[in-house]
Amino acid sequence: MIDTNAHVERFRELSRVWQWILLATIFMVAFLAWAYVIAPIGDNWAEQADRIEFDLHRTSSGLAMDAHTKNSVMIFGPLDLPNKKAEGSLTLIESVQQILANRGITNDTFYQSQSANIKASVLPGVARAGEKIERIKGELDFESKPDVAIAVIADMERSPDIEAISDLKIDKLGNGQVRTRLTIEAWVRTR
Repeated sequence: MIDTNAHVERFRELSRVWQWILLATIFMVAFLAWAYVIAPIGDNWAEQADRIEFDLHRTSSGLAMDAHTKNSVMIFGPLDLPNKKAEGSLTLIESVQQILANRGITNDTFYQSQSANIKASVLPGVARAGEKIERIKGELDFESKPDVAIAVIADMERSPDIEAISDLKIDKLGNGQVRTRLTIEAWVRTR
């Protein structure tokens, strides 16, 4: 068994400065343990509870859908929520680079522009409680053979990480090459 009296006596024998340093160190260790271990767990639980509460409210309130929307749900299947912003941004870059690498394109230029909010009225019931949906745009420019450019565009249209190709321009360069410029969009969730 630990004799706390001996430790208390050793603490009291220290000079006042060392007592304060020791107390400050104990406080900092406790605070950092709380900030980096306990608080994130609590935040995660709160987020899960908010999501469950929102899902319960959304499912219990009922959603009026017209026949066209019901048919779309039956055809396209369940709705997958977009990634969170940091994950979605990284996933967009990785998806574009993977598609280009699969098609052997190495001379490309890709950059992301500022994100823009999507109105909640456009996508009712998609965002969770306290979240909003943002549109991330990326500009892509590459040179290739025409059939490779078409295959890249088709791959991007098929990718679940890319929501839309909003602007597309293909210019003939000569030597059987084309220059393809397009704007792609990904939707992400933010708080």
